[in-house]
Amino acid sequence: MNQNITVHKSNPSDTPPLVSLVLLDWSCREQFHTLDWLNRQNVDRNRYEIIWVELYDRVVDVALDKSDTMITCGQRGLYHKHLGYNIGLLHSRGKLVTVCDSDAVFPGNFIQSLLSSFELDNGHAQPKSLVLMHYEWRSPALYPDELVRTEQLDDYPWADLWPNVGACMTVPREDAFRFGGFDEHRSYRGYMCGPYDLGWRMVNAGIPEVWHDPSVALWHFSHPDPPATYHQKFSWEMAREKAYPHIDGHALTAVEAFTSGRLLPKKENPEIFRIRMQGRRVGTSFEEQYAHPINSRGLSRWRRFILHGKFWSEVWLTALQWKLMPRVLSWFGETSYLQVRNAYRRMRGRPPVGPEYLDKYR
Repeated sequence: MNQNITVHKSNPSDTPPLVSLVLLDWSCREQFHTLDWLNRQNVDRNRYEIIWVELYDRVVDVALDKSDTMITCGQRGLYHKHLGYNIGLLHSRGKLVTVCDSDAVFPGNFIQSLLSSFELDNGHAQPKSLVLMHYEWRSPALYPDELVRTEQLDDYPWADLWPNVGACMTVPREDAFRFGGFDEHRSYRGYMCGPYDLGWRMVNAGIPEVWHDPSVALWHFSHPDPPATYHQKFSWEMAREKAYPHIDGHALTAVEAFTSGRLLPKKENPEIFRIRMQGRRVGTSFEEQYAHPINSRGLSRWRRFILHGKFWSEVWLTALQWKLMPRVLSWFGETSYLQVRNAYRRMRGRPPVGPEYLDKYR
């Protein structure tokens, strides 16, 4: 899918934050209260940044004003959330990257819970490797305009908690790049996708997934739009947005990756691929000749053809050498052959060989 990326606002702070929050919109948000809840956390505001990514072209003034970075992606047709996640990841500057629900209520200690979980609040320079999930409470009630304190949330009905892996996930930024970012395969287009794609592939590599204690969780009210209500009835609009197979609300492609142990995306963002490749540390210059792929697809057909030809030509030349060498020696004589051979080796910067070199051909 082609995108027309426009950065409408960029974080002006010279001090890199610890946490980068990526909030997504696909011209569907009716409420922008999340920005208010996130802007009044109990940690210094310069410790985290808010990145608002609009998949289409809509620019909402309140999102522009209350976010640190505002980006539109210019997508056409059915939206692709993972492309937006990757745009947010590429523009992030924090040590942690959080992908979370952009119309939820956040407790005042949410950012602090991230810093504590990754041990960034006790002097550690780098976060530990972890896939951190936060629960999200869900209510059939619409968002109340009079809500200003989390204590008021007790006045509304809430369903039992369930592990909504698409609601809120936090991982170290370096790990997000190390595992190829979010999968941009076409099967993730539409509604059924989420940050768990990356999280599950990290779990496949042995990185633990931890669910934070529900004492720090998100709260989500229902939408006034019928296709996105709390208990959805069938609608053609929602059916169109659920365009690819899913299991229990999880994209089938992500489930297949989870069960097969796959570590990298089926389709990796090219810029994330470039950054990931730059992060490799190759031990010798000899190995480096093989360590510079053109793209994530590996060798092209033409390159494979050339290398196959080189291999088989060396095989046949070696066979002919062993077959013809006794006759060559009888024609030229061993002394003359060694003189020519050593002249060639000197041209190549190699040491000369003695008569014992010919023992294998006698």
